[in-house]
Amino acid sequence: MKLALALPVPCSQNTGPAAAAPLAGRVSPLSALVGRTVRAGSGPAPAVMLTGPVGIGRSALLRTFCETVASWVSVLRAGPLDGIWYDASGAARSDAVPVQSPLGDGPLSSHRLHETVVALCRRGPVVLAMDDAHHCRPRSLGALDYVLRRSAGLPLLVVITVPALPAVREPATLTSLLAHHAWNTLELKPLTAGDVAEVLAQRLGRRPDPALLRRCLEHSGGIPAAVHAFADLHADTPAARSRETASPASQKGPGPLPRSAAAVLSAVAVLGCSDPELVSELIRMPVPAVLRALDHLAVHRALPAGGSRAKTPGAVRAVPHGVTEDDLLPLYARAARLLEDAGRPPTQVADVLLQIGYGAAPWMLEALYSAALDADSPESAVRYLSHALDIGAGQDARTLRRIRARLAATLTTTASAVAVHHLSALLATSTDGRELADIALRCADTLIALGRADEAARLLASVLDRAVDSGAVTVPEECRPDLESALLLSGALRPGTAKWVRERSRTCAEPVGDSPGSRRLRLACAALSMLSGRPAALPGNPALLAVGTPGTPLNELSLVASSVIAHLTDHNTKALDALDRILRRPDHEGPDPARVQTLMVRALVLCGTGDLPRAERDARRALELERRHGDSPGVAPAVVVAYVLAQRGRISAAGSVLADVSGREVQSLFYLQPLYWWTAAAIRRSRGDLRGALVALRSSGRTQGPGAAESPLVLPWWLEAADLLTELGRPAEARLVAARGGELAPFADTPRSSGLVLLARGLATPGHTGHRLLDQACEQLAESPARLLRARAEYALGSALLDDGDPLAARPRLRTALDLMIGCGAGEAAEGVRLRLAEAGGRPRRLTSRPSDALTEQERRVAALAMAGYSNREIADALYITRRTVELHLTHTYQKLGVNRREELAGVLPNTPGAATSGPGGTER
Repeated sequence: MKLALALPVPCSQNTGPAAAAPLAGRVSPLSALVGRTVRAGSGPAPAVMLTGPVGIGRSALLRTFCETVASWVSVLRAGPLDGIWYDASGAARSDAVPVQSPLGDGPLSSHRLHETVVALCRRGPVVLAMDDAHHCRPRSLGALDYVLRRSAGLPLLVVITVPALPAVREPATLTSLLAHHAWNTLELKPLTAGDVAEVLAQRLGRRPDPALLRRCLEHSGGIPAAVHAFADLHADTPAARSRETASPASQKGPGPLPRSAAAVLSAVAVLGCSDPELVSELIRMPVPAVLRALDHLAVHRALPAGGSRAKTPGAVRAVPHGVTEDDLLPLYARAARLLEDAGRPPTQVADVLLQIGYGAAPWMLEALYSAALDADSPESAVRYLSHALDIGAGQDARTLRRIRARLAATLTTTASAVAVHHLSALLATSTDGRELADIALRCADTLIALGRADEAARLLASVLDRAVDSGAVTVPEECRPDLESALLLSGALRPGTAKWVRERSRTCAEPVGDSPGSRRLRLACAALSMLSGRPAALPGNPALLAVGTPGTPLNELSLVASSVIAHLTDHNTKALDALDRILRRPDHEGPDPARVQTLMVRALVLCGTGDLPRAERDARRALELERRHGDSPGVAPAVVVAYVLAQRGRISAAGSVLADVSGREVQSLFYLQPLYWWTAAAIRRSRGDLRGALVALRSSGRTQGPGAAESPLVLPWWLEAADLLTELGRPAEARLVAARGGELAPFADTPRSSGLVLLARGLATPGHTGHRLLDQACEQLAESPARLLRARAEYALGSALLDDGDPLAARPRLRTALDLMIGCGAGEAAEGVRLRLAEAGGRPRRLTSRPSDALTEQERRVAALAMAGYSNREIADALYITRRTVELHLTHTYQKLGVNRREELAGVLPNTPGAATSGPGGTER
């Protein structure tokens, strides 16, 4: 046996004559790697995979290559810890010289690594190197995939090493990486006789004689690691001489083992332990004879150190010297049974069963299943369950389905794409309608988490639309609402299925009863109706339609849908409560698309209520999470951030954020496209490009037109367009656009929708008729939570009155608009309002982005005392004002800050100066 084949190249001895040994016979592949580095920079980034059997010298060649090019190339190496990258020419292997400079303070996201590579490529060529890519490092492998997809034309070379192992040993992330990119494979061959002679000459300090060279070739087969191990045994060093002196038997070699000792050694290798009773039972040898054989093996140092159990469950076990694999194969099944009967842990039994490649008995499948339940990591559980499926072909179908179902559930958290494969297999062979519905929902959940919501919708449709008389298994009627609601919610997320899903929702049968599935289906239909500009029947409070708890994509989708409905129907408190249920669950360690999506939706809801500072915090948090953990630069959160900044009047900052978003990436955003074009229009309008702004607004309208979301409340682009057309001197067109919005908005029948229609018509209508419409819009919007829209209406009316020569009537309108904008955190957008107020003879306050600056000095004092716990009567006594005046001040404060009661003031005015600490008369509060 060639035990030395499993030994690594010694890294700690790379000094003196041995330092050049790894290059023997490797000049050609090394030159090929260097040549690819020189040619990198045109077309897709080149990618090279070094492969070959264990011990062939892949790591040594990669290390030598990195050291060779480090003087003129930036070398980034993946470390043994997932997500950790190093900027160094030294090795990053756990068994090699420590690296010099880790990048960042911890694991790098795909986006951060890509940013680093792009920055380095501006200075010159870059090499990304990963040794032993077959090890389970999903974040590092995912980062390589992300960089390769986005680095065309950069002077970049990616080099990985992968041993020539069966495909079943590849992690799913490596399989995906190899499948999606064009790899140039450099397969390292065994060393020739001349190369072996060169290595021996360097290691031994002399040319080997023909007999020694022949023996080395026979023992090593030209594998570099085995050649080095052979050289260690024959090197004329003090350590070698001391070994020979200390053990006279070693001068003659171990020699052939006695038959009894060989049998005991085989048993120890199979069992993974040297328990005499188990060994005796396995090979049917008396215990005294086993003890004598064990003593003989110990004297000759033939027993495996620590038993033959592999450090990692499922790893290939080293076969001891003097024993062949053929000797071991017949023993594995009996050894596993003995260990199970002896009450050993299930994982110990399963590790033995992993060595069996076929002919499983039912008890073996149960043992592997039990081991998966007791496994200390998902990877180990997947290994046991996968092996059970591999060797269990032809066994009981029900048992295999149970194993596959458990495997799919485990893979959902580690390799979702592979989990979908197993769930699809279960789906295709299901014979029970309820089980079919359950598997379909689990598969849809997994697909949504993978960003394949359109596939989830089509899969659910294929299950729901099975004809009863077709002979196929169908889901029972009571399960259909759950699947139908999942179909509508998932299909609405993608452009390719959104139109079809909306059409399906119109013909969907009204669910019967009040089961969770029926309520979820009513919720989905109502959400699609609202987003399509159609009336929706909402029984009771819409936010209460959400069922289930956060934790699965479908449950969280239903909560998001309920919040959208509640927001569009002016139930904003309920909308925020539904979103907070998702955000209160514990953070995931890795990517969490649901949290990112929820933060974006909450930012938009807060925008609608006029709480712009909190909206910006949520949007920036979503962008940070997406860039930290996601495989994208955070296009969707970036659009929301830019939209909020534009609302706040920070046009330059919004333009900078939007500049990093390409038009092609925006096309897949679907419901966020209107935000992108609205923000682009705001930027163009601020620069005086009114016609360009109008073009952008019409683009926003097209994304909401037929085949997309037509709701005028999702983003009222037509309001801005009517205002722009009026400013451009095209009132007839402005009235047509306003009328189009007016046709759809009444479906919602809320103060906000009515106010929107009146505001658009008022902007497009001159004279006293327009004034009356704007006044009605102000009254309607004052009843809604849309404070920014109310500010817009107050400003429009005040400006119209001022232009008609009535500054006295214009002044309170403009002051109200200014106070509302400052209270919303949009003070930087209120410069025009401030100028018009000054023109009307008012004294405008200083513009800031702090909502508290919208209050007068007296309102601030009243608010501070209310926050400190004073009653209205106590506040009146403390400030020497009437109780009615206190109530008026509080009412104005609530309106300006968008709150409903004094308990909410602390969230908006956390650091208000002047808050009293004692009550009247010095009583401590």
